[in-house]
Amino acid sequence: MKASYIVTLSVPVADFRTRLADVPGAVFVRELPPSRVVVVVPSPSARHGLSRLPGVTAVQEDRPRRPHEDR
Repeated sequence: MKASYIVTLSVPVADFRTRLADVPGAVFVRELPPSRVVVVVPSPSARHGLSRLPGVTAVQEDRPRRPHEDR
């Protein structure tokens, strides 16, 4: 089951995209301001691989939110 995560970075997105190849099956989806990206991985257990990449400061599940919910 694929999982989507928002990853907060302390490195340039280009550097992160290069390192993302170290997480099998991970796919870069898009960049979000400020210094965040959306990544899809083949399973929720791959979250640990994302969090271990150099320059990653946080990984949170990308869940749809209703328009009236606080962010």
